[in-house]
Amino acid sequence: MYTNSKATLILEFAKYPQPGHVKTRLAAKLGDEKACRIYDYMAQKTHYELLTLQGQGNAKVIVYGNGAGRRLISRWLKDSYDVWLQPQGDLGKKLKYAFLRAFENGFQTVLAVGTDCPDLTAEKIQDAIEQLMHADVVIIPSVDGGYVLIGARSMQTCLFENIAWSSNLVLEQTVRHAHENDLSIAQLRPEIDVDTLDDLKKVACKAMPTVSIIIPVLNDKYPLGKTLATLSCINTLGEFEIIIVDGGSTDGSDNVAIDFNARLLRSTPGRAGQMNLGVSNARGRWCWFLHADCQPGPEVMANLPSYLLSTRLVWGFFRQRITDPSPWYRLIEMGNRLRGRILGLPYGDQGIIVRKDIFHKCGGFAETPFLEDVVLSRTLSKICRPKVAPGVIKMSPRHWKSLGPFIATIRNMSTVFRLLMLKQSPADLLKRFQQWRKE
Repeated sequence: MYTNSKATLILEFAKYPQPGHVKTRLAAKLGDEKACRIYDYMAQKTHYELLTLQGQGNAKVIVYGNGAGRRLISRWLKDSYDVWLQPQGDLGKKLKYAFLRAFENGFQTVLAVGTDCPDLTAEKIQDAIEQLMHADVVIIPSVDGGYVLIGARSMQTCLFENIAWSSNLVLEQTVRHAHENDLSIAQLRPEIDVDTLDDLKKVACKAMPTVSIIIPVLNDKYPLGKTLATLSCINTLGEFEIIIVDGGSTDGSDNVAIDFNARLLRSTPGRAGQMNLGVSNARGRWCWFLHADCQPGPEVMANLPSYLLSTRLVWGFFRQRITDPSPWYRLIEMGNRLRGRILGLPYGDQGIIVRKDIFHKCGGFAETPFLEDVVLSRTLSKICRPKVAPGVIKMSPRHWKSLGPFIATIRNMSTVFRLLMLKQSPADLLKRFQQWRKE
């Protein structure tokens, strides 16, 4: 395995995302804005995988961009080794220029990677790098007759000349030119690059999600239905999976989950245990914990995957919008946001989102009968401060209604103070919390 990062350079071909200028064939079916969002997500996902390799010391990553200047591109795809701008001309000219420049800069092996293949993982790219220990050229073909990755261990202009670019002959002609020049080729398993709606559907069917949304429920049929209706209309590239963990509902909450094609898990009652079970079955890199009555806005769902990949978020939470016009609730929203930002103690109804590996490092939710969200936030805050993710989550005011917003807020603050400062047990605090309702 390569460990000298000067040995290998990966050129990340990327076009700055502007509606109407990227994925035009896809845009003809989905519209410019949606096609641009999909491309942005694919580019951020590829960039995330490449930065993983760079972080391991296995390669340097240079964003080879067009459609904007170096500053804008570097703000879009962050933390690369450098940004180069593509020259004018066809793909062959751009590839030849980049490979020549890379070898002149002293790199021993050079690979070019596209940004429209969401299934291209760090492991697959590392495999391609290692193939160059034995082969002159490595290619990961695309199913449409092109390729999503090409690499070489010396400058070979024959790979980039006299090719019918943007046709289904690209791979065939490239391989033939290599053989005519006595170059050995390693071809890996073909991948799908997304250019059309059919490509998109094929990728979405087998995509690994970026975000696992985990919702614990217990007799939450009505709010769950509204929340799932909000969540289910966004998924395009398989960015999300929805996991409902039912703690023994008798009101048909499980049937609601089934109706929306969410993954349904069954558990004994207990929010902490339910969410831990959800994480143990989650496939995404990030776990996003929502209450049944928390409804993310469409802008959250549209932008969250790209935001997570571009910022490499460790953990965070969202701004709330309590669905009651009373000014008291605006003050509560402000106080909750400040508590999360300043004290690093967001509550569960603020949509805590955390990288799955960090969640496991913290030991998951403490299996307490109460305040498991505060305990987790306290633990995560020792690793780093949370970020406020973009967008708003709407939520019901039902938890404040029985006591009124002012008294309910005093109750909540008192309970958390007793947990963190007086070290009272969650079990004792639950009894005290329930007494407020009876008084």
